Amino acid sequence: MVTSDLKFAILHYLKHGQENAIRKVDLARLCSANERALRLAIRELIDEGHPICGSPHPPHGYFIASNIEEVRAELKLLRNSYGMELLRRYKALKNASHSLLNPGQLPLGL
Repeated sequence: MVTSDLKFAILHYLKHGQENAIRKVDLARLCSANERALRLAIRELIDEGHPICGSPHPPHGYFIASNIEEVRAELKLLRNSYGMELLRRYKALKNASHSLLNPGQLPLGL
């Protein structure tokens, strides 16, 4: 669980619109937090309903979505980037679990 002080600080420093994105390292410094704590706090804020996005394009960093186009771009990025990575990890873990179920048997690939 992340402190409410950190979440309050994040919301204070984040600006609306991708053009005002702030890099993770800079936001962490402003909030006096490490990057891991910052990511966890941002995840919690998103789960609480704050439309926080991350931009892989300049300016890089976090921002609060100011319109539906920014939200759609973030959803597309998540689907394309993280969706495939999660599917890859799912398949790898599923294949790895076969050795627990059938020790000594080679996995056939699923």
